[in-house]
Amino acid sequence: MKISRRKWLTLSAFGLLGSGCSATASDTDGVGPNRGIADRGSRGKQTCTNTDVLESDIGTRISSPDDFQGEQCNLIADSFEGPYFTCSPSVGKNIADGEDGQPLTIALRLINSDCQPISNGVVDIWACNANGFYAGYSNDPDERPPMLKAMLFGHLKPDTEERFCRGALRTDKDGIAEFNSVYPGFYYGQPIHVHFKAHVDGKNLLTSQANFSEEWNAKIMQLAPYNTPRPITRNAKQTSFPTMRVIEREDTLLAVLDLIVPG
Repeated sequence: MKISRRKWLTLSAFGLLGSGCSATASDTDGVGPNRGIADRGSRGKQTCTNTDVLESDIGTRISSPDDFQGEQCNLIADSFEGPYFTCSPSVGKNIADGEDGQPLTIALRLINSDCQPISNGVVDIWACNANGFYAGYSNDPDERPPMLKAMLFGHLKPDTEERFCRGALRTDKDGIAEFNSVYPGFYYGQPIHVHFKAHVDGKNLLTSQANFSEEWNAKIMQLAPYNTPRPITRNAKQTSFPTMRVIEREDTLLAVLDLIVPG
């Protein structure tokens, strides 16, 4: 389906490329467990209902503020949700949900433009599993993602009840939200990455994604189940998105990134 520039501008003007309308907290956002949507903002991006989101457990945290590189606290450019976001439930630190793959702890630190930590913010993350599937969606990772459909009608509603490799946590006193997951695999046309969304004071301030270095990707892709033959070629090119810093610690891998938001 091709859209002319004139039609694109017309659709944008009338808000059809991601509705700007609000939604009530009772919206279920599709099949299975979800937190619900408090608001749909620009380009259809969502502010989730965060009343029951758990706080990141500082007692089991393996990352420290020294692991992050917030010397230059330049804002991260706000981007798109992609087709596979949903306001997943907050189930705590462990979000792998039994998925096979290289264990990976993902620590995201929420800070402002003055490099000060933001506690009690809410961080969502979502990524595909080792084989490229996103929980909640039956789309084949070896086929082109339905990006145009997502842009025209907002993100896609989930069609399965699975919620692996997804979660949300409140940041601790150091601004850190830490999740135990698995190293993501790849899917059609996309470099290996993880998505994130940051809420502060009930408002979604940042939605974007981060890549992993090709040095680490090449190592992980030699392991099972990542090395299962696929009909598509993995995209090894980096993009303009930030890159997760990966650290070997306590017999696991730790990936860290600062999420810098206005304020």
